[in-house]
Amino acid sequence: MVEQKAGHVVFVSSLQGRIAIPHRSAYGASKHALQAFADSLRAEVNNYNIKVSVISPGYIQTSMSLNALTASGETYGIMDNTTASGYSAEYVANKIMDMITSQSEKIDMRVTI
Repeated sequence: MVEQKAGHVVFVSSLQGRIAIPHRSAYGASKHALQAFADSLRAEVNNYNIKVSVISPGYIQTSMSLNALTASGETYGIMDNTTASGYSAEYVANKIMDMITSQSEKIDMRVTI
């Protein structure tokens, strides 16, 4: 991308990379770190006409809470209500693809789905 002086790097993060909620400290910290990495990278590659975007979906219906580990190391095994009522993974994937292929400037920075 640097040699071509063009490109677009897209990170898929989480809304929890923008806000912190209880009981998700490690997850939230990792997503905040991804946001910071993308912000720094954006500044580093700006002169090469490379865009850096972070897409931050809200809750998605996944098995993440089912597979999460408790403090004792046991599997949590419960689907929390916010995850269960979230968007389907297919819906979010289609929205992300629409944003990327639209060439819209609105995803030049951070976008929340």
